[in-house]
Amino acid sequence: KPTIEQENNDPSIETETTPIIPARNLAPLFERNEDCIGWLYIEGTAVDYPVMHTPNEPQRYLRKNFDKEYSTAGVPFLKGICTLECDNLILYGHNMKNGTMFSDVTQYRNKDYYTAHPVIEFETAQGLKRYAVFAVAQIKNNDGWYAFHLAADESEYDCKIAEIKSRSLYVTEITPMYGQQLITLSTCYGATKSDRIIVIGVEIHE
Repeated sequence: KPTIEQENNDPSIETETTPIIPARNLAPLFERNEDCIGWLYIEGTAVDYPVMHTPNEPQRYLRKNFDKEYSTAGVPFLKGICTLECDNLILYGHNMKNGTMFSDVTQYRNKDYYTAHPVIEFETAQGLKRYAVFAVAQIKNNDGWYAFHLAADESEYDCKIAEIKSRSLYVTEITPMYGQQLITLSTCYGATKSDRIIVIGVEIHE
C-alpha cells in the first residue's frame, strides 16, 4: 500500500484537494445489517452513505432504511447481478428533493461541479478504492449501459468505454484501460419517470 507521501506525489491528483481519510470502521455496520457491503463517499457532497447488496431481492432497499424499516429515501444499493469483482459496479440511489441520497449526482451535468468533485470513494471489507469520474450521461432506465457489468474481453471493454464517452455531456481527459474497474452512480433525473443520469468513474491505481 502506498505511503501518504507517495499518494501526494501522484501528478494526476491535486494535493490540496486530496484529504487523508482514515479507513472507516465498517465492522459495526456489517454486524448491524448483513446486507451492507460498504460505504460510498464523495468529498464536498451529500453522498456519504452505506451501500447495500441483496442479489436475491435486488431492490430491497429502494424504500427501506438501513434498519429495514419503510423509508421513501431508501439506501443506495449495488445492482443485484453485480459483485464487488465486476468490471462495472452499478449503484442506485434516489434523487431526493431535500438534497440527500444521490441528489448531488445530478449536479455532475455541470462540468464545473465535476471539476470540483472529481473522485468517488467506495470502501468495502476489501479496502478503500478511489475512482476518477470520466463520463456523465443522461440516459433511459432501459439503457444498455445497465447490462454492462462484466466485459467479455478487452475489445468489448474498450467499445463500451468509447461509446459512453461519446455520449458524455462533456469531455474529460480520462480514458479507462482494460483491467481498471468502473463505478456507475445512477439516479432519476429528467422530464419523465424513465429518465436517468449516470456518473461513471474509473479506479485510480495509486
